[in-house]
Amino acid sequence: MYRKIILSSLLVLASLQSHSARDIADRAVGKVGSQIPDVPSIPKEIDKVGDRMPEIPSQALEQIEDNIRALDNGVMRTLDPLAIDLAKLRILDKLGNTLLVETEVEDGWRAAEREWLVIANKDDIRLLKDLELEIIELKELNGLSMTLVRFRTPMPQDSQSLKKLLPEHLSQQLGRNHIYDASSSTANKSDSNRASIESPACVKNVTIGMIDTAIEGSHIALEDADITQKNFMPEEVVVPKAHGTAVAGLLVGNEQLNPLLPKAKLYAASVFYPRNDYTQGATLMHLLQALNWLVEKNVSVINMSLTGPDNPILAMGIRQAAKNNVLLIAAAGNQGPAASPRYPAAYDDVITATAVDKNKRIYRWANQGDYIDYAALGVAVKTARQDEQYGYESGTSIASPVVASQVVCTLESGDSKKEVVNKLKEKVMDLGEPGKDMVFGYGLLK
Repeated sequence: MYRKIILSSLLVLASLQSHSARDIADRAVGKVGSQIPDVPSIPKEIDKVGDRMPEIPSQALEQIEDNIRALDNGVMRTLDPLAIDLAKLRILDKLGNTLLVETEVEDGWRAAEREWLVIANKDDIRLLKDLELEIIELKELNGLSMTLVRFRTPMPQDSQSLKKLLPEHLSQQLGRNHIYDASSSTANKSDSNRASIESPACVKNVTIGMIDTAIEGSHIALEDADITQKNFMPEEVVVPKAHGTAVAGLLVGNEQLNPLLPKAKLYAASVFYPRNDYTQGATLMHLLQALNWLVEKNVSVINMSLTGPDNPILAMGIRQAAKNNVLLIAAAGNQGPAASPRYPAAYDDVITATAVDKNKRIYRWANQGDYIDYAALGVAVKTARQDEQYGYESGTSIASPVVASQVVCTLESGDSKKEVVNKLKEKVMDLGEPGKDMVFGYGLLK
């Protein structure tokens, strides 16, 4: 038991994004893990103690869960040298103007400072103005059947205090303008598990969408691919392209690559802004606009290589897309096996992908949980890189397009998530515990 706890802590430490830090963590796990003695199991009589313990009030349990989530995110930021440590981070465009200010909010997540989203009608908007809330923008998201309002409060407020000002129907449709992260990393140069996509998922004329960074469309591996891009960032923002280029390279790249979907039409929505040379962020507002655009384009399968907090507005958007028979595939996250669930991956309407290496071993930094659906190749995989380069990338967001390609090749008109999942279960190689488990889901999709 204690051996597992210590190893789990080392694995969390190994989620460092710095390559040198990861190398150190890898060596530490191997060396220390072998020296930890096995501890006898706790006697079964201990289980009976729970029968005599008083029930903990639900309100206290909620507070404990909130504290655990905050601790989870706090630990990850402390260990991750590329994490954003500033309580506030001003994001500038190429002209030096402020695009937004990131700030830390409840449970250690990040959001645009004092910005909130609410699903509202015209009467609701008048009410918001009467409350002296600054309306920043209003978007009609017809594909998601919602009118989304972004507003700013005069002073910082938490969700509970703001909900007290609003009528009940609006308080249930309120969420912060949270920030979501792209999730993949460059494989270590010493990685001996380098792999490539060997064969396509299918050679059909399919359509697939992705929400990610922008794509370097001029890359030699992508210049002949059928890609339609839409940028949801202001023109003044220099958009990052590395992650989106890697994902697109897996899906439709040629030249030195074997594409998963060689005859696919790819719709790509760019939603990320650069924080620094290593990390990117995407606001929930832009994420939902991108999702709406893809739904309006009648894209039936969408890959989302991003992770972040649960949010009621995101949950509503996902549900609305699912009602339109859109299948969403998302990366499980790269925060480690002990991390809390990441979203949108953990929503019921989303198919969640985790990553394994070419030897079918789980990616060391992959999140785990009962929301994992499928494992796919996602460790040290060759793909396109920015600036006409090729390289090897790792992460659950590298496995996600592999799963998405299998979904789009399996999908038949009108299929629900449940129907597609059942079809894919016939193709998997069961890994780990028999049946669905918290590490590999139903198993490996090739």
